[in-house]
Formats: sequence, structure tokens, C-alpha cells
Amino acid sequence: MNKYFLWASSLVVSLLVVTSCSSPGEKYFSKVIIKNNSKTQETPAWVLNTDVYSEEKGMITIFYKIDSLDGGTRPDACLLMAQTKVFGELMKSIKNSVTASGDVSEADLTSDPSYSALTAFLSQGNLTGVQITSKYWELTMDTDKTKNSSVKKLMCAVKASIEKTKLDKQMSDAINGASGGNPEVRQKLLDAQKNFIDNVGNSNAKK
Repeated sequence: MNKYFLWASSLVVSLLVVTSCSSPGEKYFSKVIIKNNSKTQETPAWVLNTDVYSEEKGMITIFYKIDSLDGGTRPDACLLMAQTKVFGELMKSIKNSVTASGDVSEADLTSDPSYSALTAFLSQGNLTGVQITSKYWELTMDTDKTKNSSVKKLMCAVKASIEKTKLDKQMSDAINGASGGNPEVRQKLLDAQKNFIDNVGNSNAKK
């Protein structure tokens, strides 16, 4: 009986050792929402979505989140930063999609007034019709049980939307607004911006 007990005890210990070693470096981490601007104590599904862009009913929506700020940061300051970032992300994506189309050489682009007009339009923040459609912030208590420590963190996120037709017209007007230049380059820029408009909802571009 003692031999059986010792054998069983040894087996249990061995299993515990194997189990504890099966996930080396595993952290026991918890996050509890202390306060947020939602009616519930849960993070909304749209904030957990990692897709930067989505498209629905003729609207292009862009998402931006600022995570893990110090808990002493004011929520309105976080939201203001996120709002600024979401506009910047949209401008950057438009510019990158047009310049990375592969149909026009970099030398042709940089020397063409149509491209200069588009980049000036974007860099000066002249795009209109973008609306902030959703805002969210939450203050959490993040606990790392391996270090027996807790810290308050702030997260915020915003969604902005613009009608496809409005974005398309403003980009086309900017490209066509410049006089002179190479007509072929101008047309390829227009094709590239149309491709961005048509496919942005399906690109699921990541930050």
C-alpha cells in the first residue's frame, strides 16, 4: 500500500512539473475596467476589431486606437490625439495607395503638377466631409500576477467616416486642378485613386 501511495504521489508530482513547464514564461495577467464612457462595463466590439478600414452603404470608415496610456492621462486628451491620428492615417493611406500603384515611376510623379497638387491637398488637411462617428475610452486596472503589481491604464479609440462619392470627387478635383503636366501621368493617378476608393473597404489594411 505504501509503495502504491509513493508511486501515485510521484506520478502526481511528475504531472504537475510537466504541466508547470509546458508554458514557460506564461504571465498571469488581468485587466478590469474601472470606468468608461459606455453604458456597460464592457469594451464595445468595434474597439476590439483590428481592421483599420471598413465600408458600408457607400461610407468608408477608418478606425484608430491609442492603447496603454498612463492612467493619469485625461480621457478627452486621449480622444483628441486619436482623432488627430485617424485623420492623418486616412491622408497617409490615400497618398501611399496612389504613389504605390506601380503604374507611374517615382521620377514622373515627383515632377508632375497633378501629383504635387494632390499631395498639397492632403498635407494641408483640405479634405472635407470626414465625420467622427464613434468615440470610446476606458480606464483599466492592469494586474501582472507574476510581479504582484497593478497599474492604471487608459485606452481610447475613434471611428471616422466619409462618403465614397465625396472622397472620390475631392481627390479627382485635386488631381485635375493642376494645369500642365503629363496627361498619361494624370490619368494613372486618377486610376490609382479610383482603385483606392473602390477597394478600401476590402483591403483590411493594418496600422
